[in-house]
Amino acid sequence: MEHQGKITGGCFCGHVRYEVAGNMLNTGLCHCVDCQRLTGGTAWPFFVVFHSDLKVTGDIVEFSRTGASGHEVYMGSCAVCGSRLFGRSEHWGKIRTVSASSLDDPSLFTPKMHLWVAHAPSWTTFIQDLPKFEHNPPMK
Repeated sequence: MEHQGKITGGCFCGHVRYEVAGNMLNTGLCHCVDCQRLTGGTAWPFFVVFHSDLKVTGDIVEFSRTGASGHEVYMGSCAVCGSRLFGRSEHWGKIRTVSASSLDDPSLFTPKMHLWVAHAPSWTTFIQDLPKFEHNPPMK
C-alpha cells in the first residue's frame, strides 16, 4: 500500500482529524455482527496502521466490549458526531484499525480480504478475488 504523502482523514463533522505518517499495513472488510451494527451495513471497511504512526486531534469517545475472539475490543468515535473512526485491542498490541470511510482520499483504500464471513448475511456480495476468512485471519 505504498503511496506518496501522508494518509489523512476525519469524522463526519470535522471535529476529529487524523494523520498517518507511515503506510497502511493491511486492509479489509470485516463482516462481524458488531461491525454490521456499528456501520449499518454488511461490513466495515478498515485499514491497519502502527499506533505510533497515527496522530489524532479532537475528542474521541471510546467504548469497549468483549469481542467474539474473547479479547476486549475498543472502538473510538468522534465525541461530537459519533462517527466510528478507530479500533484497538490489547491483543493487537501496537496496531490500530482505522475506518476507510473516513479517508480524505478514498482512492487510497483497496480491500485485501474479507473477514468474519461466517457472520455475513446470506445475501452479501463478496469481491471474488479476495481471500475470505471465516473469522480473523492468522496473525503473522
